[in-house]
Amino acid sequence: MQCFIDGISHSGEGVARIDGKATFVPFTIPGETVEVKIIEEKKSFQRARLEKVIEASPDRNDPACRYYYDCGGCSYQHMQYSRQLELKRQVVKESLKRIGGIDFEVKPVLGMEEPWHYRNKVEWHTGSKTDQRTMGYYINYSRVLMGIDNCLLISQKMQKYSNYIQDHLDELNIPEGCEVILRQSSANQELMLIFVGTGSREIDFAKMLNYKEVASIYSVENGVAQLHYGDKDLPEKIFNLKYQVSPLAFFQVNHQQTEKMMDIIKEYAQIGTGDTILDAYCGTGSIALNLARSARIVVGVESFKSAIRDAKRNAFKNNITNCKFIKGACEQIVPDLEEKFDVVILDPPRTGCKPEVIEAVISKNPKRVIYVSCNPATLARDLKLFVKSGFKIAEVQPVDMFPQTSHVETIVRIYRG
Repeated sequence: MQCFIDGISHSGEGVARIDGKATFVPFTIPGETVEVKIIEEKKSFQRARLEKVIEASPDRNDPACRYYYDCGGCSYQHMQYSRQLELKRQVVKESLKRIGGIDFEVKPVLGMEEPWHYRNKVEWHTGSKTDQRTMGYYINYSRVLMGIDNCLLISQKMQKYSNYIQDHLDELNIPEGCEVILRQSSANQELMLIFVGTGSREIDFAKMLNYKEVASIYSVENGVAQLHYGDKDLPEKIFNLKYQVSPLAFFQVNHQQTEKMMDIIKEYAQIGTGDTILDAYCGTGSIALNLARSARIVVGVESFKSAIRDAKRNAFKNNITNCKFIKGACEQIVPDLEEKFDVVILDPPRTGCKPEVIEAVISKNPKRVIYVSCNPATLARDLKLFVKSGFKIAEVQPVDMFPQTSHVETIVRIYRG
């Protein structure tokens, strides 16, 4: 059947209306007429497979990656980069209006000059396909593993080492179902290799050193990381600040865009020398430490133990003495903090902030709140609570941290009205 694509979903699928029902069609672009086949029907929506493009968008192009239509990693490679940025802006704007009831002008998305090979972290799955050991990504909407020997989102150095591991899965005694994580430092380009899963401690790590590109090797079983070779942490940097990142700690995967994002946060926060700052969900301290030298004191809160340890070490490494880092869930710690905060930074996971966190921030009546979000839907939900409590939105700035995918980071400046 034929249909007209008139929208885009948060996951990057084109949206059509067929017999009044929302129909999601991957690999399409708003404005296209396409032929589809319904493959899944639900009560309120359905999914379809693209069979043929009848009237193509002028923004359609051939994907650069030969795995694109099977791999589940990217969703926007079939369109020009400028259109990717337009659609991400549209998703943020529509989410704010539909979920948050907020009709606000969203700034154009800050993109990259070269939107490829930007990731400093990759997570591979291992398994078997037709009796052959392989390492790669899962095929779209399945648990079927597809071997990948050239991902265009990671550096050539990361890919070469990944190919070495894939070619020697049996020889290295890598167990079935093991996750292979590779991280690369933006400070010195060194690689950290992390094997996650049962039996990962039995891998032949000595043979892995035949390939000289790795600086450290870890295994992780039952959440416990064990160092088998090399440096304990991965060196990182943001501007002139140096960081040490432990194997499982979160750090932004796109270094170039992270520095753009940090500039925006600094601009929006307008930190004064007498200001007290709260950095909720502070991770390894990347935002807190970048703001600390302009503030009186910064309090960071984070539930992940190793991230708090990293944050404290990073403060010491950079000779920053006005940061206090507290381990614990934000919804438990923030309501009990006694400090009066001038500026609050919120950088939660995709699930957004717990209501208790937002209520606590509102009760502390800060001058400014900077909300950094990787999920437009939960961002809109949380902003609605701020607006209801008398706060106003000043600026909404999306940043393209994840080119070729549907994901978008958004920074919002909020102030007490």
